[in-house]
Amino acid sequence: MRAVIVDDEPLVAEQIDRMLAGAGVAVLGCCANPHEALGMARALQPDVLFLDIEMPELNGLEIAERLYADKLDMEVVFITAHNQYAIDAFRVNALDYLLKPVMEEDLRRSLERVAKRRQHRTGAADGGEQRTVAVELFGQFALYLDGSAEPVRWVTSKCAELLAYMLLQPWEKEVSKWDLFEALWSSQNEEKAGINLRSTVSRINKTLRDGGSALALASVKNGYRLVLPEEELGVDAVELELFVLDAVEPGPDNLAHIEQHVQRCSRPFLQAFDGAWCEPCRKQYRQYFLHLGKKLLSYYDRTDTEPLKTLLLAELLIEHDPYDEALRMSALKLHHRISGVQRAAAYYEGYAKLLRAELGTLPGGTLTAFIRDLTE
Repeated sequence: MRAVIVDDEPLVAEQIDRMLAGAGVAVLGCCANPHEALGMARALQPDVLFLDIEMPELNGLEIAERLYADKLDMEVVFITAHNQYAIDAFRVNALDYLLKPVMEEDLRRSLERVAKRRQHRTGAADGGEQRTVAVELFGQFALYLDGSAEPVRWVTSKCAELLAYMLLQPWEKEVSKWDLFEALWSSQNEEKAGINLRSTVSRINKTLRDGGSALALASVKNGYRLVLPEEELGVDAVELELFVLDAVEPGPDNLAHIEQHVQRCSRPFLQAFDGAWCEPCRKQYRQYFLHLGKKLLSYYDRTDTEPLKTLLLAELLIEHDPYDEALRMSALKLHHRISGVQRAAAYYEGYAKLLRAELGTLPGGTLTAFIRDLTE
């Protein structure tokens, strides 16, 4: 990975330079002048630009906007002493922002996000046919090679589970064998778990190799890491995560893609696996799903999308968060709009009954006031 640092504080730039070098990142240049920074970024075209926001004459946000207007293929990570700039940073499509003083753990997280986003993009445009690996972690685990309609068949369920686990870790980072023992073979002693881990890795690699893919698990000193293929690698969970972390907003250009992704990610996450490691992942990706789904619902509201289509989305989200009163209010208003007062009242009573039975409570005041105004 190649980086350029732009910061008018020399000590900050030196610190980041040192930490990047320690992480194996090639620093192509450092710059303190914001005007010179534009030329340097355009000339060197790094993978990632670490950019100070608060600089005289031309601030980092303006620099980023100009570079994005040039359609340069680089990620931007902002550096700032104030988190008040976070929202502005994401409005210009920044990948991340780091608060001063920059900590190694925060920098490592940013580098992982850079690697993940760039790997997830379409692979090298060499004029030849692009090979693909597509992975579904929502619903039944499935991996498809080169657009095949049939998923890869695994020798054992542990092969699928281990690969799923590795795909959810920071890509190309070593995962210790002890973490793998704990996640997948916690009931076995270390010797037996080690034997099972090695045999499972061997089976995964053979299956992928036989399918013509360069995706693999490589042994390192104390564990394994994911070896990413040259072909395009697409993982539904990673794409969902990037939608959320990159603050993507639904619009005419991406609406169909977001709609498809919300539907695809409405299925149970890691459905085929029951290990304890799955539960924190399920909670995290459920939140990602709800976040993107609510953005889509808000877009439907703003654009006056056909009411039944909007209601179907609201009900889909309610399946995943049945006690969210904002979602319930959306559904209540849509039932009233589509079917009238009687249907809205019946929907409200059904929700009230659920709350009494499950939580011993009643709907919130906003819902109650809305239905009272309708029925009085």
